[in-house]
Amino acid sequence: YDYLLVDTSEQQDQLDNAAADAAEYKAGWDKLLADTVEDKAQADKDAAVQEAHLAKLTADAAELKAGYDKLSADNAEQQEQLSKAAVDAAEFKAGYDKLLVDTSEQQAQLDKASADAAEFKAGFDKYAADAAEYKAGYDKLLVDSTEQKAQYDCVAAAQEAHVA
Repeated sequence: YDYLLVDTSEQQDQLDNAAADAAEYKAGWDKLLADTVEDKAQADKDAAVQEAHLAKLTADAAELKAGYDKLSADNAEQQEQLSKAAVDAAEFKAGYDKLLVDTSEQQAQLDKASADAAEFKAGFDKYAADAAEYKAGYDKLLVDSTEQKAQYDCVAAAQEAHVA
């Protein structure tokens, strides 16, 4: 019987040790489960934060793309305006160059007209001088004719007086 009591006591110790080991194992298992649940909750929270961050990055990227697209459109419009301005400037320069040519031609015509006017004036001055000379000659002829007529009248009166 003593042997049985010792044996039962040993078995009870083993059973108590096994129960203690099982309780320790269960406590470890419960802690592992709790840690796993906590880790999953933290991972879910981190995933939600990362998902929100990714959504913000996606929204920011979309906003940047929209800004870039607007900037590209504005740049294209400005390039079109610049091209039109370059065409307008080229047309203006061509008009200005034509104006310079026209002005040069008009200056040449004006210079020729001035030369023609000077030549015409010289011709007119010669004509006026010739006319003055002609008038002086005509006036002298009138004076001479008047003198000759007076002489003829005098001679005629003397002949008449002599004949009578």
